[in-house]
Amino acid sequence: MFNYLWLSTGKNYYRRDKPLQLFLSYLSFVGDSDLDTLGGYVSTKMIEEAYYVDHYAKPVLKRWSVRGEEVNYVQVSPSHLQTIYDLLRFGIVSKTITRERDLLYHFVSGYLISDAGFFCTITVTEQTAYGLAKYGDDEARALYLPNFLKSERPWLGATFYTEVQAGSDLGGLEAVADRGADGVWRLRGIKYFTSNVGLADAAIITAKPAPPRPGAKGVATFFAPAYRQDGSPNWKILRLKDKLGTVTVPTGEVELKDTEAVLLGSLDAGIYIALEILTIARIDNSTAGLGLARKALWEAYLYGNERRAFGKRLVEHPLYLRDLVEMEAKLQANLLLTLVAAKAFSDGAWGEKPPYSQTYHYARLLTHIVKNLAAWASIDITRYSMELLGGIGFLEEFPLAKIHRDALVTAIWEGTSNIQSLDMAEVFYRKNGGKAFIEEVSTRINNLRDDEARHILFAALDNVKDLSRRALEDGVELHSKNFSQQLGKPPLLLITRNGPRSSARAGPWRLAKFTSIRK
Repeated sequence: MFNYLWLSTGKNYYRRDKPLQLFLSYLSFVGDSDLDTLGGYVSTKMIEEAYYVDHYAKPVLKRWSVRGEEVNYVQVSPSHLQTIYDLLRFGIVSKTITRERDLLYHFVSGYLISDAGFFCTITVTEQTAYGLAKYGDDEARALYLPNFLKSERPWLGATFYTEVQAGSDLGGLEAVADRGADGVWRLRGIKYFTSNVGLADAAIITAKPAPPRPGAKGVATFFAPAYRQDGSPNWKILRLKDKLGTVTVPTGEVELKDTEAVLLGSLDAGIYIALEILTIARIDNSTAGLGLARKALWEAYLYGNERRAFGKRLVEHPLYLRDLVEMEAKLQANLLLTLVAAKAFSDGAWGEKPPYSQTYHYARLLTHIVKNLAAWASIDITRYSMELLGGIGFLEEFPLAKIHRDALVTAIWEGTSNIQSLDMAEVFYRKNGGKAFIEEVSTRINNLRDDEARHILFAALDNVKDLSRRALEDGVELHSKNFSQQLGKPPLLLITRNGPRSSARAGPWRLAKFTSIRK
């Protein structure tokens, strides 16, 4: 009966997404039966559970036990928790940690799931397991990593970075870490924005070893289990946040009270390790945001295919159809560019440690660009899809309101558009990412046989070069956001003119070619 509310219910979000299949083939990505089954699971059981939790079953913090003990218990419905474990059975985390598949497999899974709450739980779990597997010592890996690979009730993770005075500015952290005579690190401080808290069995935590050094280079990165060896909580949950969206992931405030932890990597590399782990979430944010846009666009198409006005179906009206095609083109261009960035990071991440190579920095540059572009596309497409449904699109009883609320966070989580722009500028100028970018795009443009396309693309690239020089003269920070947008234009134009043949290019008169899901 849920298909009366959510029209794409039962459609396989993996198999029937034709542009996705086209792009994955272009990137030589080979899927498997788990991805196909995941596409069906998401479109049936997961979306209904996400809808129900969002409307009727928000996570609740229980501070006290019946015995009067203070406990870290975040109560969620049993079906909520079971859905998370069901998703993990598809290997979204375990296959990447065991190296059965690379990170691109995880990122593609995020596009399919895309619920910003459920997938946030999966994202922070991937980050936690990744950080431990790559930077934990032999003892920590042997003790904790098998828990993330269990077939039944595997461990869930979290990332505790943000503090009330230090969000994106990790150099402003006040949480401190002391190493005792027993060799154990103990952390103290308040973490202000901690997603998956109460569900997480372990977390990646940033803190400054005592005596704390000023700035970001004083930050170290730690792994900590949620409970100590004696079973007592390793941190205290102060409260849960009341959020506009992403209701399916509990987000709260945590007090670290002599939290026992394991150092990841070296003290000097702490900030770089923290940001590398964060990059996974930034790509996840991009793929999941575009997954939300895809679901919204499918709803708009399926609704327009049935709804009649002025004597014919909405999709038979040229203006409605033009709206769909324009959004489809925007979605496809951003999706392919995001998958290219995801693959670039996936190909280089596991083999790289600080100090990183040029290959890693170039992947980072692409990540910052697509994080902004994908978030803006997600917000724009989900909003306008609501409009295409008219008043029904604005009602909470139907899916588009939730999808749009969840999409709004994609421009905020893991660094706002301003932060992405500043980080992009740092890689572009200081890490020579700009040189690699211009060389790569120039080569691709030169390989085009279409003279008109080459002229348009070189003009766009010249604009990027001019803006990069002007930014140095006037102040990089002032121009960084516009610069980030301009950097995205040549690759997007290349994709629409020279990439795998976009189904949206067939034109409004060929709707069967355009749409990813058929009735």
